[in-house]
Amino acid sequence: MRNLFVMKQRILKYITLTLLVAFMASCENNEFLEEKNPNVVSTDSFWRNLSETDKGLNAVYQTLHNPGVIIKFEEILRSDMGYPGYGRPNPDNTEEFYLHLYNGSTDAILQKWQTNYTGIFRANQVIEALENIKETISDEAEWTSQMAQARFFRGLFHFYLYTSFNQGSIIIRDRVPETNDDFSKPLSSPSEVIEFIREDLEFAYANLYKKGAYPDNDLSRVTSGAAATILGTSYLYELDYNMAMPYFDDVINNHGYSLEYDMSKLFTTAGEFNDESIFEINFAAEQVRIDLTPWTGESGTNWLNVRTSQTQSATGPAWIASAYKEEPMDPLDSRNYYNDPVSGSLTLRHVPLRASAMIALVDDNETTYYLDGTTSEYQRFHGTAWGFAWWKKYQNHDIVSVESELPGGQQFSSKNITLNRLADVMLMQAECKIKTGDVNGAINLMNDIRKRWGLVLLGLSNGDIAHTYDEQVYTEQSLMQHLMRVEKPLEMAVEGHCIRTLDFRRWKKSENYGFKERLEELASEEYYGVNFTYYNYTKEQNETRFNYPSIESQKPTGAHITVDYEYDIPSLNYNEERHGYFPIPFAEVNANPNLN
Repeated sequence: MRNLFVMKQRILKYITLTLLVAFMASCENNEFLEEKNPNVVSTDSFWRNLSETDKGLNAVYQTLHNPGVIIKFEEILRSDMGYPGYGRPNPDNTEEFYLHLYNGSTDAILQKWQTNYTGIFRANQVIEALENIKETISDEAEWTSQMAQARFFRGLFHFYLYTSFNQGSIIIRDRVPETNDDFSKPLSSPSEVIEFIREDLEFAYANLYKKGAYPDNDLSRVTSGAAATILGTSYLYELDYNMAMPYFDDVINNHGYSLEYDMSKLFTTAGEFNDESIFEINFAAEQVRIDLTPWTGESGTNWLNVRTSQTQSATGPAWIASAYKEEPMDPLDSRNYYNDPVSGSLTLRHVPLRASAMIALVDDNETTYYLDGTTSEYQRFHGTAWGFAWWKKYQNHDIVSVESELPGGQQFSSKNITLNRLADVMLMQAECKIKTGDVNGAINLMNDIRKRWGLVLLGLSNGDIAHTYDEQVYTEQSLMQHLMRVEKPLEMAVEGHCIRTLDFRRWKKSENYGFKERLEELASEEYYGVNFTYYNYTKEQNETRFNYPSIESQKPTGAHITVDYEYDIPSLNYNEERHGYFPIPFAEVNANPNLN
C-alpha cells in the first residue's frame, strides 16, 4: 500500500503543473493569440520526459476530486433516490434538481460541463506531450501505459458529457486549443462523438494494465477492466446488446474481479479497492488540505458525507426504505439470524444484509451505526422531520461517531467514491442476456449477487437444498420487470455516473418505462410511518421510537402517518424533453459564437 500512498501524494503535489487556458472568445483584439500564453506550462520547461508527463497525468486524475465531474448530490435528487433533507411533508430546502427546475443557467450543470472539459484539456496536454517525446524515450511500456491512461480519461470525460448533455451532441476536444477557432468549436453529432469516445477507450482497453498488474502495484490507476466496462456500457445505452456482451463477459471472467462477501469491506473505508471495485475516485486522509475550500475538490476531499448525513441532504425516500426492508431473506442462510437477547434463541434479522450495507433504517437493530449503538438508536429517524432512511455509501459511519470528528471537520471526508464495480457489470450483462433470449443466464447472474446478500434466489430450485428459491418461472418480460424494479435500483442505488437516470432513458426505448412513468407511479403510491420498538443493548430493555420513524407498505391498524407526497410535485414538473438531457450551459452558448 506504500505505492498507493505515494500515488495519492503525487496527485495533490503536481496539480498546479497544468492550468486551464482562459476562454477569451469575446475579445475583439485577437493579437493575444499570437503571444505565448502565461497560463500554460511551456514545452521548453516541461513535458520533456516520462517523469514530467506522469506528473501531468496525475493532474488528470485529480480532476476527479472536483464534484462537478459527476454532480452526485444533484443526481441523487434528480432521480427517484433522494428526498431533500429535513422537513415533512414540506421540505425546508428547495432543491431545483429534486423539483426538476434546472436549466442552462443552473450552476451545477455549468460546473459539470466545465469540469469535464477541464479533465479533457489536461488529458490532451499529456497526450500531445507523449506524442512529442515518443522518439526520445527508452521505456516503451511506460510510455504506452501513460498514453492509455490519458486516452481513457479523455474518452471517459467525453462520455460523461455525451450521456448528459444535448442528446449527445457536444463539442469534441481532441487537442489543446491554441487559436480562437480551437476554443470556439461547433457541436459534433452524437454519432461522431461516440465514435471518438470509443476510439480512445479501445486504445485504453488494449493497452492498460489489468487490476493489480501495474509494475508499482498502484491500485488507484485505471485498468483495462475499467475501459471495457465503459465500452460495454456505451453499447448497452444504445440497446446494442450483442456488442456490449463481449466486453461485460471479459470484465466478469478475465480481470480478477469477484463479488465482495466481507461485509466490513462493503461501502466502508476498509473496503476501498476491494475485490469488486473496478474504478474509484481516490482520496487520502493523510493528504487532506484543511486550509483549502472543501467543496471544490482542491483540498483532496469530497463532502458527499455531508450531503447524505445532515439536515440539508439527499436522504432515502419512503419507497426505497420499504423496498430494502421487505426483500425476502433466505431462511437457510445462517447470516440472516441473530441471538435474540430476550428469548435467547436465533431470530431472523429485522432487515436483509443488502439493506444493512447500503442504507440506514431504524429497523436495523443488528448493525452498528456511527460506532456507538445500533442503527435503531440513531436519533435522526423521524416521520415528520428527518425521514426514514440515510444513504451509508458516502458516510464515514464506520470510522467516526459523528461526521464532525473527521480531521478538519465534517466537510473534509476522504472516503473514496466508487464509480464502477462488478455487480453493476453483472446486472448490465443480465439485461443483455434477457434481451437476447438467455433468461437462465440472466437469472444466474442475478442470483450470484443475491447469494452474496443472503436473499431468496430467483427461479426454480431444481434440487438445490442449500438455498431457498421463489420457485417462479420467469419469462423475458417478467425477469426484465424484476431487474428494473428490484435488482438494479436496490443494488446500484445512488452510485456511479447518474446510473439511475441513464437506466430510465434506456428503458424508455426498450420497455416504454421511462422516468416520467416512474414518477407518476411514485406520485400515486402511499407508504405509512409507524412507531418502532427495539431492544436497547446498553440499557438492556425495550425502547420505543415515536414520531413514526419506520416505513410500512401496507396500511397498519394502529397509529401511523401517511407518506404520499414525496413525488407529487416532481411528477408534475418533470418533462422528458426539457429534463431528460441537460442543455448546453448558457454561459457556453454566450461565449462560443459557433453555438449561437
